[in-house]
Amino acid sequence: MCTPDGSTVKYARDPVTGSPLASEDLVKLNFFKNAQDHYYDPVTYKVVNEHTHIVAIKTSGNVFSRESINRLNIKPGHWHDLVTDEKFSRADIITLQDPHNIDKKDLSRFDHLKHNLKVPNEEIEALRKDPMRGMNLAAAGSTVSAVLKELAKDKDATASTSPQATEKQGLVAESSASSSKGLVPYNASVFSKGKTAASFTSTSLTPATKTEVEIIDEEDFMFSHIKEKGYVKISTTLGDLNVELYCDRAPRTCYNFLMLARKGYYDDTEFHRLIPGFMIQGGDPTGTGKGGESYWGKPFGDEFHLRNAYKHTGRGMLSMANHGKDTNGSQFFITFCETPHLNNKHTVFGRVVGGKSVLAKLEAIPIDQLTDKPLNSNGDRLDAKSIRLMRHRFVKPGRGHGRATSRRHPLQRLVALAVTLVALSWQDSA
Repeated sequence: MCTPDGSTVKYARDPVTGSPLASEDLVKLNFFKNAQDHYYDPVTYKVVNEHTHIVAIKTSGNVFSRESINRLNIKPGHWHDLVTDEKFSRADIITLQDPHNIDKKDLSRFDHLKHNLKVPNEEIEALRKDPMRGMNLAAAGSTVSAVLKELAKDKDATASTSPQATEKQGLVAESSASSSKGLVPYNASVFSKGKTAASFTSTSLTPATKTEVEIIDEEDFMFSHIKEKGYVKISTTLGDLNVELYCDRAPRTCYNFLMLARKGYYDDTEFHRLIPGFMIQGGDPTGTGKGGESYWGKPFGDEFHLRNAYKHTGRGMLSMANHGKDTNGSQFFITFCETPHLNNKHTVFGRVVGGKSVLAKLEAIPIDQLTDKPLNSNGDRLDAKSIRLMRHRFVKPGRGHGRATSRRHPLQRLVALAVTLVALSWQDSA
């Protein structure tokens, strides 16, 4: 069962807000499992996990991935359940899990944890009061009865401890609690939030005596630890291109490209623009040159200003297409020659290292002189059939607030929300 805001419950009280719940307020959820006992999307049959954006339809209770609802319901305006065909509205979509919205599932804000609420269990409480409840002592024998009596005496002696011992225990408990509060999150910055200094120099702020460290964004923290290259294989209509990605020089751009490829965003997309002697462009699912969006659903910033960023220095450079500063989405292009006039305008994030003969075939295709659209001889589209991830080192650490973790090796220790792929063997097919 779940509440209308997506919190799953078992008892008649909202575990997040603490407000009472009536039976009519609850939604019965229908999860789907495969033969391996894994939860999956009933439409795409993809297994869902802690990295999947999961939603439920209020009218039917069926659970889907948000990707299926976006593609098959919201975008085409088809407001019918994908399994039962029941009608629903946008307001009936309940978010159960959103990996990019951690505030909603911040356990420290949950009502039952704030007030230490527990559902009483009558059987357990009865056993605590009378450990021998339900036992046939007459049949146990005199030896067992004697042992149980001794245990009862020890229990009474422990209960009647002195005030000094009780005070000492309290100090120990307080010390343990204070030490647990001092644990540093894995993504803590070396800088503080500055509230202490600001509160003592401004009369408009509430005085603060505790220094709080600044928390670094999870993705920024991950990008700062990337030191290696990545590799992908772009399968086109005319053959394969092996591409090396500069994950260490343009981490955000490479992460966007890898995650879009990982979810099949580039599959069967068209190379919509070709200029021999200059470049070939693709990555737009609409094939018009005006579509496509980033992995985050909004434009992201350029990275050509980063230290040791690569330039458009030759043939086969992989770069991001854009329509202005910080407007990167999903479109990319591959150069056929050195293009210095594109430096400091487009982010170079890789280069072709295998399949250079295929790149030559792509350049030789005739084009429509008015639109620069490739004209394949048999009338077929010139497509990027798929982009297969061969190897990358992006590891998104778990949300470890309040955990004692090593700051020297955070990527090795914090893998609760990992987005790694298995490293595959790769050979240059140039």
